[in-house]
Parts: sequence; C-alpha cells; structure tokens
Amino acid sequence: MSDKPTYEELEHMVDDLRMKADRADELYKSLFENSSSIKLIIDPENGHIMDANLSACAFYGYGRDQLKNMKIMDINTLSPDQVFKEMQNANSEKRIYFQFRHRLSNGEIKDVEVFSGPIIFSGKEALYSIIHDVSERKALEADREKLIASLEKAVDEIKTLKGILPICSSCKKIRDDKGYWQQIESYISDHSDAEFSHGLCPDCIKRLYPEFVIPGRNKSPAPD
Repeated sequence: MSDKPTYEELEHMVDDLRMKADRADELYKSLFENSSSIKLIIDPENGHIMDANLSACAFYGYGRDQLKNMKIMDINTLSPDQVFKEMQNANSEKRIYFQFRHRLSNGEIKDVEVFSGPIIFSGKEALYSIIHDVSERKALEADREKLIASLEKAVDEIKTLKGILPICSSCKKIRDDKGYWQQIESYISDHSDAEFSHGLCPDCIKRLYPEFVIPGRNKSPAPD
C-alpha cells in the first residue's frame, strides 16, 4: 500500500473493519445477549446497569430498557455501602465469587451466586457479572439441616430412654432433665413416637374390682 491509499484500498479497509465489527457483534450476541446464563454489565463507580441480557430480563422480570435505567442497588438486598464495597472488591479482583440475595420485580427474594470481574465495555471499566439462581438448592440445604437436627434430637431422646431414668418408687413418675416430675406416659410420649392405650392388669382388677373376679380367670402370669 502506498503512503496515500487509493480509493480502492480505503474501500477494502472499510469493508475489513465492517466485517470485524459484524463478527464482534455476533460474538457479543452469542456470548452475552443470547446466553442462557443470567448476565449483567455494571458500572463499578456508581452501580449503574450498563447492559443486561435476555436471561437477566426473564429472571428479574424487567424489560432490558428498564434494567439499563436501574442500579444494582435496586436489586441487591445489601445496603448501598455494602454493595459498593463488594463492587470495589470485584473491580480490583480481590474477590470474584459472591453470595447475594436479589429482589425480583414482583418483590420475591432469590438467593444467587455471582461471579464478577473487570472488563472494558464501550471504552470504560465495567464489571461483567454472571448470576446463578441457587434458591432451590438453598431451600434443600435448609431442609436437610432441619432433618439432621431432627434426627440428632431423636437419637438423643432414644439414648435418654435407653439410659437410667430417675423414677419415683411410689407414684412411678419420672424426673426429666429439667428436674420436673412427669407421669411415665407423658415422659415417654414426649421422647418417642409411642402411644398408650389404657387398661387394667389382672392384679389391679383383683385389688380394685374384686366383685368382677371370676374364679380361674384374671390370673397373673407365673413369675419367671
């Protein structure tokens, strides 16, 4: 090429630049706009949402233009000062992984994991954030913790029932771990799934209702 390009050379340069721009636009649409992952581009100086992809719009319940007129503080449930601090951590690459709670357009709160790092967007520094909805996983983890706690409590109660229980020699009440005396039925019901049906043994029938004792019946079993 000469020092002063010809018209044909300039035209070729323009076509080449246009082709590169088209490829960059296709790549941007493929990696960002049409990605199945939730993605935001955020200004680290003020939290302004510079761009949002279609998945982000579907997740948060806002149109793209709406999101681009919002700040990340409108979505993140942390205080603005806390959000700004975390943005600075991401921009300086001190941290790239975060756990937040994000508010949707309908007011619902979602647990999210965010991977965020610095990029250059439209000629200025920005944060490129990929968001994953982990609300269902968090709910399952909470249910699992409740189940574990319930099982641990059941094991402790079983151990209590298998251990030595302080019982009154006269009325047969049991002293619990708080020092209170309970009827044996109440104590076992509180510490197990056992249920009681009530009746009278042959010895008690003889003692309480001798008139109903039939000779040869209502005998207590012989001792071992």
